[in-house]
Amino acid sequence: MPHQPTGGEQPPDTHADDVLAVAAHELRRPLTALLAALGILQHRGRTLSAPQRGELLATARGQGEHLRRLLDQVLAAADLERRDAITLKPSLVDAAALAHQAGVAARLAHPDRPVTVHLAGPLPVHADPLAVSSILGNLLDNAATHTPPGTPILLSASRHRRCAVLAVQDAGPGIPPAQRERVFERYARLGQPPGRHQAGLGLGLYLARRLARASRGELHATDPPGGRRGARLELRLPLATPPRASTHGANERARP
Repeated sequence: MPHQPTGGEQPPDTHADDVLAVAAHELRRPLTALLAALGILQHRGRTLSAPQRGELLATARGQGEHLRRLLDQVLAAADLERRDAITLKPSLVDAAALAHQAGVAARLAHPDRPVTVHLAGPLPVHADPLAVSSILGNLLDNAATHTPPGTPILLSASRHRRCAVLAVQDAGPGIPPAQRERVFERYARLGQPPGRHQAGLGLGLYLARRLARASRGELHATDPPGGRRGARLELRLPLATPPRASTHGANERARP
């Protein structure tokens, strides 16, 4: 007979168990690669050439950064499950400036991906800058995860009607139309391109959409313009309405 919680017992937290199970599986691979690179450097470092040592150090750093990103996603997902709400601190910020900063960070995190940034700003929005940066970081990480090395990534910030549109576009395999909503579900993973072994947790786009909606925005997957190959993820945030000048104040200032 299945065990039934009684008295003060709490039912098992299946979502938390899922997060831990997926995290344990996915964290093992970069941790193993990191330890292997450090082990070779420790035991054979003196016999290696400078380029070989540099390659191992770059591998260790890359795997360490990948571990950090995975842990950030696990902690963010666990926080959402615990509170089932997102607390943001919105302020008037320039979405184009946040996109520029995200592009700089992406180039450092993914040196094997040419990241281009196109900005048409300023784009004033009322939003939590940390939330917007987190969304863009997840979109850029997703593009790097699902494309082979050397694939260009474009981050753009533009204005469309009353929205700021922040988009990440890649030239990878793209997302089939039938899967474009599924990619935002928790733990959704559509597979890896050849040569890529750093699978994600399937939490990045889930977290990004939760943050987008908490920011009064929306996040969607669509086709790149012009029939280009690849995927395009668009974050749309309402532009801030400039405050109206006070007619009374203007009349006061006009008086001699």
